[in-house]
Amino acid sequence: MSFPAVLGQPITAPTRTGFAKLVGTIREPALEVHIHSKLPHPTIPRTSMLEWVKSLGNARWDPHERAWTISGLNSHEPSMVLAQAGIDLDWDDRPEEFADVRSVDELAWPIAKLSDNGRTVLVRARLAGYDHAKELLGLGAIWDKDRRFFRTPVSDVLVLDGAQLIVRPGVHWPQSAIDAAWAAHAHVTVDPDLAPLTKRLGSALSVDQFTDDELHILQSRLGRLPADGREPFPYQKVGALAVAAGRACLFDEPGVGKSAGALLAARVLGAQRTVIVVPPLLTTNWRREIAHAALCPDDHVVTFKPGRKEPELPPSGAVIIADSLLASRPAVLQRLIAWQADVMIFDEAHRAKTIGSARGDAVLDLGASVKYAPFALTGTPIFASPHELVTLLELTRMMAPVFGGRHQFLADFCVQDQFGGWKPRKSALDRLHATLVDQVWVRRRKRDVLPQLPKKMRAAMMLEVPLKDYRETHKEVISKVLGYLTWFEDQNGREPTSGELNEWVRFSSFTLISQLRQAAGLAKIPLAAELIENHVRETGWETDENGRRVFNRPLLVWVHHKSVADALYQAVPTSIGETGVIAGFTSDRERDRLVDEFEAGLIPVMLCSITKAGVGLTLVRSSDAIFAETDWTPALIKQAEDRQHRPGATGESVQYTTLIAVGTLDETIQNVLGRKVEVLEKGIGDTDDSVAVLAGDDARGLQDIVDAVVQEALTIRSRERRSARS
Repeated sequence: MSFPAVLGQPITAPTRTGFAKLVGTIREPALEVHIHSKLPHPTIPRTSMLEWVKSLGNARWDPHERAWTISGLNSHEPSMVLAQAGIDLDWDDRPEEFADVRSVDELAWPIAKLSDNGRTVLVRARLAGYDHAKELLGLGAIWDKDRRFFRTPVSDVLVLDGAQLIVRPGVHWPQSAIDAAWAAHAHVTVDPDLAPLTKRLGSALSVDQFTDDELHILQSRLGRLPADGREPFPYQKVGALAVAAGRACLFDEPGVGKSAGALLAARVLGAQRTVIVVPPLLTTNWRREIAHAALCPDDHVVTFKPGRKEPELPPSGAVIIADSLLASRPAVLQRLIAWQADVMIFDEAHRAKTIGSARGDAVLDLGASVKYAPFALTGTPIFASPHELVTLLELTRMMAPVFGGRHQFLADFCVQDQFGGWKPRKSALDRLHATLVDQVWVRRRKRDVLPQLPKKMRAAMMLEVPLKDYRETHKEVISKVLGYLTWFEDQNGREPTSGELNEWVRFSSFTLISQLRQAAGLAKIPLAAELIENHVRETGWETDENGRRVFNRPLLVWVHHKSVADALYQAVPTSIGETGVIAGFTSDRERDRLVDEFEAGLIPVMLCSITKAGVGLTLVRSSDAIFAETDWTPALIKQAEDRQHRPGATGESVQYTTLIAVGTLDETIQNVLGRKVEVLEKGIGDTDDSVAVLAGDDARGLQDIVDAVVQEALTIRSRERRSARS
């Protein structure tokens, strides 16, 4: 083809600048466009044809054809766009697949397909192009760059036109997607007859706030509160009824006991199959919670763990799975979907706050298969902006019926910046809060439930931690035992007698076990840091007249080893504020400053040495403590606890959470504590020394552990000698 030789002359439509032909498929049509790149665009001033093509954002250069392949023109009328650009379309030369297409404009309408999960719609932009299709689909659409289509929530197939819902225009929607959208918007979150009662349930603190007739109505429609299992607090009973009634966002503050409330709600609903999605390190802890709640027999509970053989799914019972495993194992996700659980519990649900994340999508896919609206548990539903609620509201089936869909929610409560990030629409936050209170969540603050809580609340948090480094330390301890055996034989020409070996063990046990204790403490660092950050963000802060953060619930964190304190100090993010440290190296002046600022609420986290900060300090501003490490001397633990529980304390209850790394010495320390406490209680009657958080009939003490290590070393040595002889 030929082009004008003089490029500086003004060109007016319909001056010809190039030609195009249709390529691709019906689903993904494109235009192969041949242009003279330096020609000016006929109708866009001061723009060359090359600049125009690149501005489309849907073009790529094909060096073989020496042409541009354009997949979208950002318009519903590509014929007009081409004409304005002076490009002739050779319509007669179109591929056979397009034989029944009457006009190129028919290929500009995006086409959609309801996905297999039934909750999203897949949309091909076609010649409308990325920008125009995104505008048509609204704020809730997510672009899949690998597969080159949009994913939009089924609720956004409909859009508000004034006060009326209509099918979103400009897209070829299949009837299946339209029907699914109407069903999502028509979903009844709470039985209308129970709505007034459930609104009160959302913030109530006891069933005593309801008449016998009201309780009868609730339990006859929902299910009865069980009489067995660990006795829940009154606020947990009423919260369970609220969740069972459909207010599935359980957003109580930390320390209030969301897991117990969620399991109680599952029992109210009579769940035969329950799936629980949790952070990877908390799978064992949730198994203990299930036992306390008497949800089902322990042999009906299975746990999916990375690197382990996948368990068989029980005919009835509970399945525990890490959220990361759910996202990374599509086959496991499909097995759980096919299991068709009655109830789903998603713990630490804020971990899915990123819209369109693999974790969030996997959780939503599983949640869509569950009989009742899944329960979302978090004390921090929002960190920075309301958009972080999107996945949680879709999971609990609140988004469409309460907020009108994802697009409408984002339009009402958020503003998108130039980089695509979401910011809160501050003028709408009061309305959002009112809607959450009226229709969505169950949220009680710790200060509201304090009268129901005991003065000291002790709990164990069982952690599934990586054991590679701990096992290496265990090998080092074995090597030390083998080293002693070799040394003794070299010195004496014989093996040590059992008495001589026991004597060495008695003097060496502290050193050997100290290594294992330290390794157990270090294994917990990542989760401990995450728990600390979550606590500070969940409990929040106010800003004083000097612009300083004043933290609502400062946190004490107890440690034993300096190496653990150092590692934890480095792991806690500085973005939450200063982390104070009171240990043996802390000067008196610095200690006084830290205590004063902690008591004033200016320091959110204080790391304290059990042996160095356990006496002589008053830290009553805090009603929360984490024992990242502990000790097997009850008096030391009690002294540490009493830094918070003494005259002048602001709260009536202090929550002590002990982190226990499964498969390490932590469990043994708790067993030793339990046995020592039993002796103390029988000897002096001091029941407040009951600082153990685990109990068991098969407890092993310190000497038992050392004996087991020595026996393992002897076995290894014997095996090596047999191998050498053979």
